[in-house]
Amino acid sequence: MRKILSAILVLALLSGIASAEGRKVGILSKLNMSQEEYSGVIDGEKAAGVRNFFSSNPVSEPLRFVYYDTLQAMQLALNAGEIEEMSLPEVVAEYIMNVTGDYKISSISKTRPAYLAFGFRADDAGKELAAKFNEAILAMKEDGTLAVLQAKYIYDAGIGDPESIEFRKFDNVDRKITIAVTGDLPPIDYVTADGNAAGFNTAVIAEIGKRLEANVELIQIMSGARASAVVSGRADAVFWIQGVRDVPKQADMPEGLLISEPYYEWNEYLYLSPLPR
Repeated sequence: MRKILSAILVLALLSGIASAEGRKVGILSKLNMSQEEYSGVIDGEKAAGVRNFFSSNPVSEPLRFVYYDTLQAMQLALNAGEIEEMSLPEVVAEYIMNVTGDYKISSISKTRPAYLAFGFRADDAGKELAAKFNEAILAMKEDGTLAVLQAKYIYDAGIGDPESIEFRKFDNVDRKITIAVTGDLPPIDYVTADGNAAGFNTAVIAEIGKRLEANVELIQIMSGARASAVVSGRADAVFWIQGVRDVPKQADMPEGLLISEPYYEWNEYLYLSPLPR
């Protein structure tokens, strides 16, 4: 009996420690803020009730975010019980749930808008390229092209691999734009197992290349290498998720980078947890 009571006491103490440490949530890496700093920012916003941070299943305990450079690594950690949830943009979370059938929505975080954009070096060449991208993105908004691409590659996307995108090749054109992508957020940004770029983001890049009459080359990188890919000159531009309207700008905005006009926005992150097995 004493052994049983001792075991119960130990479990209770461990439970109390876990609760005090907070709920572990996986998230894609931020470049300018540590896991602890980011957790503190979110806890502060939640405590202050900023824009109704959690719209369902309100969370009383602190959130402790754990960084991952890839979605696959984060899923593996969740499946292994190393984290309790993973936080993803709503369309990505819904896609993952539909494809795998392994997860459920444990809570919904309503945020101020986060958005997709491109990052460039803050030198003269980068500024010139950013201006051309901005002009193309604004034109795509005005003529309805972005809405058509969103409908086709996001809202009407099926459960299988997102559709591969062909890039138009321009003969006798010297200009080539190298763009880095993570290829890790279907159906927004995806590279298939056989190396084909697919999904909404790739469709946007292909359309911009066509409008600029430039040949486009994609390279795949991990989330944590986004800034270095551009600053080092390995890429001319890089796919970026920007959330400066939700948490402080410095969380994921290294110095020396420019961010383009947004081309897709959302205001919900879904927190996914494993379904009971």
